[in-house]
Amino acid sequence: MRHALISDELDEIIQSYDYGIVPGSATVFVRDVINNIGRLDLILLEGVMIVVEVSNEGYKVASCSPLSNDAMDCTKSIQKILEVSFDTMENLLMAVSPLFCQKFQQALYNKLESVHNTNNTTTIPTTQQQVFELNQQVLNDLHDWMH
Repeated sequence: MRHALISDELDEIIQSYDYGIVPGSATVFVRDVINNIGRLDLILLEGVMIVVEVSNEGYKVASCSPLSNDAMDCTKSIQKILEVSFDTMENLLMAVSPLFCQKFQQALYNKLESVHNTNNTTTIPTTQQQVFELNQQVLNDLHDWMH
C-alpha cells in the first residue's frame, strides 16, 4: 500500500480510477483505521461489481458479482484470483478488467504524449542566424531588466 493511513488510500482510490471503471461507482463501506483495513465496491466496465479489500498486505478482490448475463465470463475469470494479493490497485484492476487495462494504457499514452508535446514547444535554434537572434533577445532582456 502506498499510504500509511488507510483512510487516505481509500479516498485516493475512489477519486483516481473513474477513467477505467464505471464513473462514480467506487464506494467505501469499511474504514477500519485501528486494524488498517478498508473495503470498497466498484463496478468494472465489463459489468461486474467487485469488492476490494485494502490492507497493509496489499489489494485483493474479496468477492465479485455479475450485473448481467453478459458479464458471466469476466466473473468466472475474476473468481480464479479471489483473495490473491496485488501490490497496487492498478495491478489488481489490470488483472481483473481487460477494459481497465485498455483505458489505463490510453491514459498513460496521453500523459506521455502531453509531456512530449510540452517538451517540443521549446524551439532549439538550428542555424547561426537563429542562435544570433536568440543571443540578441537574451541580451536585450538582460539590458531591460538592469535598467
